[in-house]
Amino acid sequence: MRPLTGFLLLLAATHSAFIFAQTDTTRPKNEVEITGDKKGVISGKDIQKSEILTETEFKKAACCTLSESFETTNTLEVSNADGVSGIRQIEMLGLAGKYVQMSQLNMPVVRGLSVLTGLSHIPGPMVSAVHLSKGTGSVTEGFEGLTGGINYALKQDPTEPKLFLNAYLNNQWRGEVNLISKQRINHRTFNHSFLHYGGQWKTMDFGGDGFTDMPLSNRVFVGNQVSRYNDKNEWIIGFSHVSDERRGGNLHHFMHKEPEHDVFHFNMIEQKTDVWGKFGIFLNKEATRSIGQILHVNRQLTHALLNSLRGRHYEGKQLSLYYSAIYATPESKPISTRSGLSVMFDNINESLSDSGALVFNPTRKEMNFGTFSEWVFKAGQSSLVLGLRSDYNNLFGWLITPRIHAKWEIDEKGKMLHFQSGRGVRTPWLLAENLPLFISNRIISIKDYRNGGAYGQQREDAINTGFSLTLPFRMFGYPAKFITDAFHNLFLYMIGADRDQRPDLIAIGKIDQSRYNAIQTDLQLQPHRRVELRLSYRYIENQLWLGGNMRQQPLLSKHRFVGVVSIKNRKKWHMDAIFQWNSPKRLPETSSLPEQNQMLPWSPSYTIVNLQLSKDISKKWEWYAGGENLLNIVQENPVLSAENPQQPWFDAAYAWGPVIGINAYMGFRLKIK
Repeated sequence: MRPLTGFLLLLAATHSAFIFAQTDTTRPKNEVEITGDKKGVISGKDIQKSEILTETEFKKAACCTLSESFETTNTLEVSNADGVSGIRQIEMLGLAGKYVQMSQLNMPVVRGLSVLTGLSHIPGPMVSAVHLSKGTGSVTEGFEGLTGGINYALKQDPTEPKLFLNAYLNNQWRGEVNLISKQRINHRTFNHSFLHYGGQWKTMDFGGDGFTDMPLSNRVFVGNQVSRYNDKNEWIIGFSHVSDERRGGNLHHFMHKEPEHDVFHFNMIEQKTDVWGKFGIFLNKEATRSIGQILHVNRQLTHALLNSLRGRHYEGKQLSLYYSAIYATPESKPISTRSGLSVMFDNINESLSDSGALVFNPTRKEMNFGTFSEWVFKAGQSSLVLGLRSDYNNLFGWLITPRIHAKWEIDEKGKMLHFQSGRGVRTPWLLAENLPLFISNRIISIKDYRNGGAYGQQREDAINTGFSLTLPFRMFGYPAKFITDAFHNLFLYMIGADRDQRPDLIAIGKIDQSRYNAIQTDLQLQPHRRVELRLSYRYIENQLWLGGNMRQQPLLSKHRFVGVVSIKNRKKWHMDAIFQWNSPKRLPETSSLPEQNQMLPWSPSYTIVNLQLSKDISKKWEWYAGGENLLNIVQENPVLSAENPQQPWFDAAYAWGPVIGINAYMGFRLKIK
């Protein structure tokens, strides 16, 4: 879809929604309007250690998709996967996003073919909150999620405005518009419609290597959700569809009316449709006993020309179905339980080929049937959750997944100690989760590859164990909090991509040895009633057997510091400043190449500074303006052998830092109650 067409579509929808919002002036009975700001970060008091990011927190990082909305937290790190595609990859506590269970309303929406790009398909302004859980989660949510979980929800509350409109534009010719329209069908039933358009309309080359730093792109997201709430049952039915197109590569391909065919270019098209339903039935008047059911169907098509010079193409088709039923007893009782069953089905067809000898055509039909039970025990200030799953998979057989979570409230002032341990298992998606590494001339080798099954591999298997201590106190007369987390991952079976054996080879298969530990400390202060300060330090030890030696995971900062300052005054001005410091990152081995083509073994450390000002003009209008990467940190060489992409060691995946310079932006938000 062209930019002009997308904007005209959204303007028409905005006009219709505006007329509807002006004429519908009734409000449902017992509806409560929340007018105060919700706190940006809430440390969950659940038995499992968690962190909740609210809409207030998202506003501090104005752009644009959910994958770009985690700048203020150290739990997640988001970076460029390469110097061509614009794909934003996430890491939680130092482990890749493929080990994170990403879901919407506890439905496994982002997985499989969307494991890398799924969060980029979700407009950030349309999300009400994100729940970050550290470590293996509840057995009721499945056996995946080896390092943690991200669970988000689209805005669906009856108190949401009838019309929400957000627009964004930056100095690099990227823009987006988001529209949410709420309709009240009757006293207890509400409809929310979602419409998004975003695009990158001009090429940039800050590094001067002749390649586009960000691909040209067009993204359209449409969705609808109907929610009903009453005393006997609750249900939500919805759908969403996203279409995303990216085009990047050598600037010569875009600067001429007749693009040259002998220069490198890249393009990728994704079409993803989700349909879901959640149904809850209350079995007593107090609504403490219930049966809940979840049904989710997902279809995704991906086509990518990864390397035009080598004719490297990828195509993927995914059809997935997920069903879950849960029976729950009162959580207020000393002993409660949640038990049920789940079914997951994946039908996958993929193809990766090029003009050389590369031909992979993996297909599989995977069915998983599981039962689970989780028991919660509460005694005084202590809580304990014991969970157990039993799953049968048609490709791998039986799987037993135990998990334990415990919390001890040390005193009445909020001191808490959390402990968790559990097993996590996942089926690999070797092609989809490594696509940025294939934007190269490297030979691709998959150990023991065969069609059928899961590429001839076993499932990845790990035991995650962690502690967390929360210590509240008072400073400057205001509440403050100190939090420290420590996690250890023991991989029983791990699969990875080894780029350290040779600079012209990607060897995908079992990692023989690994060592993983993570420590994070957070300090939350309020030195003044209108000032909030958060400081966070994260240490990662992630050693893997790569290239015949134990090495630090490539392109990962061992040390990372994040500071966030938020200030507001009586005139409703808001200022948010974000500071990020990243220690040097190890780059994949290039010492065997000619000297002029070698990369430094480690990147430099670097600091990112973002600043934003916003103003509440009225209850309806809010505007914002800001700048990202204000120190203008730019990596000049994210592409190895950019000057000669015909070389066998040409590789776009050497991005260790920002590939674009200062990003100045502005926008507005309109809310009509």
